[in-house]
This record gives sequence, structure tokens and C-alpha cells, in this order.
Amino acid sequence: MKKLLALLLAVLMCLSLAGCAGGGEKKGDEPSVITLDMSTLFIVPNLEATQTVEDSINNYLANTLGETGYKIHLKITAIGDYLQKIPMELASGGDDTADIVQVFDVAGWSDNGYILPLDDYADNELKPTIDMIGEVLNNGKVNGHIYMIPRFFGTVLDWKWIYNKDLVESEEAKAAGVDPANVKDLDTLGAEMAKLKTVYPDDYFLVYCNQFDRVLQSSLKTSQVGTYTATVGDSTTLYNYYETDAFKNAIYKAYEFRQKGYADPEGSANTLSHDAVVMGGSSKGVIMGHSNDVDSIADMFTTTNTYGANFGAVTIAIDNKATDTLGIGISHSCKDPAAAARFINLLYTDQFIWDALIFGAEGQDYEWNEDHTKIRYPEGMDFNTVPYNCMYSCGMIGNGFDYFLEYESGNETGSNGEYGKILFEKAATPPLYGFIPATTNVMNEVTAVSNVVEQFSNSLTYGDVNPDEQYPLFLQALKDAGIDKIVADYQAQADEWVKLNKN
Repeated sequence: MKKLLALLLAVLMCLSLAGCAGGGEKKGDEPSVITLDMSTLFIVPNLEATQTVEDSINNYLANTLGETGYKIHLKITAIGDYLQKIPMELASGGDDTADIVQVFDVAGWSDNGYILPLDDYADNELKPTIDMIGEVLNNGKVNGHIYMIPRFFGTVLDWKWIYNKDLVESEEAKAAGVDPANVKDLDTLGAEMAKLKTVYPDDYFLVYCNQFDRVLQSSLKTSQVGTYTATVGDSTTLYNYYETDAFKNAIYKAYEFRQKGYADPEGSANTLSHDAVVMGGSSKGVIMGHSNDVDSIADMFTTTNTYGANFGAVTIAIDNKATDTLGIGISHSCKDPAAAARFINLLYTDQFIWDALIFGAEGQDYEWNEDHTKIRYPEGMDFNTVPYNCMYSCGMIGNGFDYFLEYESGNETGSNGEYGKILFEKAATPPLYGFIPATTNVMNEVTAVSNVVEQFSNSLTYGDVNPDEQYPLFLQALKDAGIDKIVADYQAQADEWVKLNKN
């Protein structure tokens, strides 16, 4: 009996310990606690401010929606830390692992078992969202199974050169022949930069050059597939992305701009974000992509910069559609995935939930105007000083087409749902749109290629090094790491995908 009692106690202890591990746990009649870890592109809100937003969401869930099955625990992580922290947590499966995570590599994370398949929730918990996003769901499928709900947002971006209007449109600049209206692409941008340097030899009118390949992908009809491969034109044939003209022309143009002093001299050594550099005044211009028109972006930069500058903007490229590997998934350690799926659905179908995560809590981070049509910052606060601000993260999560609060002071997010929809509907669709290759057969090669890309890519795309010297070394290192095997494996998968999806 003593042995049986000891065994029983041991079993009960194990069960108790098992019940305490991981997130999304439901204890008896108590609601599950579902942890959402969300990245931000701006300053991480303090814990007190985040708790206020969390409380407002949970109050809404329980008292407005009548959702008593779960509560949300909200974490906000800086984007740079997020990209490292979340995969490490998912790999370890520790107690701090979030239940709902932003997915940045759906193929890799599904292959590694980091995220759960969502097929079981497609006809119930997630059905309203799936019905709404339509073919966009293909971006979240791997081998025919749903692993991620892709963001429903203006992923087709209008790429602009955003510039200090007080300098670029000054009388001195005009006398030198500078005219922003001449800027249509990177070549014409370079021509205006040359004129600006004669007037302002010590200033830089471009932050970084590492987005040039994205800008060139549109005009050269190049679409990345699984990061390391790409289609060109209307063919479903895959190529080594780093051998395409979009990448090659971009790195040569980046080096040219750096050598001529058009861009920030620190290049990849500067750890600040593009917008932080230009809004702080270190650079007098920047290339950025937004799902909003030029006037709104110019107003946004004018409103939110920290040194009192006025900004203008001109479009230099508009994206084609691209398979989007960014979305929302449920971690493998979640104890109540059905509840997590219900909340994910709200990210796409409920305005209050999305607005709370992006704009914060009423009273703490914004106030309504008298007729409840627009919002304003609380007295004495602005974009940079409100306790909770994830507005720059609006393109990272959920449904950004329909749910935007409008500020009296103008657009603060850089996005416009209506404009984003127009861009998305007009954009060209690449031949393998929605295809996401699995890395199962080439995991070793993907790891090796990833290491090579990490070694060479930044210095090339930022224009730090002479591509005549480094680009051939990069291509050879990619071949040695097995990129040709990756291309062949992805091509076989793509051919099969075309058979299943293009008939």
C-alpha cells in the first residue's frame, strides 16, 4: 500500500507539474491565459502602459463580446529583438513561450515544429477571417496545410523618396536645377542627388541603400520565392535570387550612391532604423515603402520629425504582389489553441481589438474629439511621448485595410486602408504568388546559404563594399553552400504546386 500510495503521489505530482507548464492554460473553470507577443517598430511601451491596454482588451472580451473562455496577456517586443527571441523561445518550448506569435518564416517554422497547423480551426474559429482574406490565405499554407493566417494589409507598397522640403525645394536648390518632380526611379534620383551635393556638400539626402533591390524588383518583374530564389517575368522557372538583375543592379547602384556621398556614410554600421535617422535630422531624405499616398506620407513625416522640418515625397516604384510570409500563428506549446484561434479571428474582424493593439487605450494614449469622429493625443503628449504607441507596427499584424483611427493632426501610421486596397488590387500577380517552398529536403543547405547571406548581403546591399570585388566571392560562396540544390528542390515543389493550383 505504501508503494502504491507513493506511486500515486508521484503521478499526481507529475500531472500537477505538467499542468503548470507553458501558456494558454485552462485551469478548471478559470479562463485560459493566452499570451500574445507582438513586435513593434517604434519604442517599446513600458509595462504599465501595456498593462492598461491589456486590461482594456480583456474588459472588452468579457463585457462586450461575452468571451469568458480566455484572457489575453500582452507582450510587446522590439522588432530587432523579436526576430531572435521568438525562434529561440519556440525552439526551447519553455514556460515563457507565447501562445500567439507573429510568424516571419512560415516554411521554416512549420518544418521545425514551432507552430501548429490551423486546419482544425478553419471551418469554425477562423472561418470569418478565412472567408474575408480569400486567396491571401495561400501565403500561410505549407504543403497544403494552414500554418499561418497572413496579415491582410497593404503589402503592396508605394515606394517613395521622402525628403527635407526646406532644403530640396529651396531657392538655392532650384538655382542648381534641383526638381523633385524629375525623380521617377533610382537613376533619376541619382541625377537630382548630384545637383543637391553641389548646394549641400556636407548633407546626405538618403539614409540607406539596402532597399534598392526591393525598388528594382517591380520594374524588372522579379519576385522572391522562399528568400533565396525568385521568378523573373511571367515564367514559373526559379533562379538564384542573388544572380538576378534586380539584386545585381541594386548593389552596384548602392555602391555608386555611397561613393558619391549621396547616402549615410555609416551604411550597415548604423544600427538606427531608416525613419529614426531621417526624423532625427542626421539624413535629409529616405526611401521607404508605405501603403499611402505621397501627400499623406509627407504630412506624417512633417508632423512626427523631431527637428521641425517640412517634408515632401515622390513615388519611385510600386510593388508587384509578392508571397507574404508574415502573419500570425499559434505556438506548438499552446495549451488552448482553440481559444488562441478565436482571438486571432478578432485581429481580422473586430475593430476594437486591432485598434487597441495599434493605437493603445482611450484616455491613456488618445482622446476622442467632441463628435467622436477623430482622435487626438492627451494634453501635453504627442506621437513620441504617449505611453503606448505601436502605430508603426500597423502593417505587421491582422487586418489593416479597414481599421484605422483618424487623428485630428493628420495621418500618423503611414498607412491608409483604402489606398492600400487600391494598390493591392492593381498590382501585378507573380506566377508563383502564394507558393511557399518547404525546406525539409534542403535544411542543411538553407542553413549554410543563410550563413553566407548573413556574411555578404548587408555589406553589398548597403553599398559598403565594391561589388566588383565582393559580388563574385558571394556568388561562389552561395554555390559552395548548396544554393543550386535549393533552387532545384524548390523548382520541383513549384512544378507540383502549379499542377494543383493553376488548373
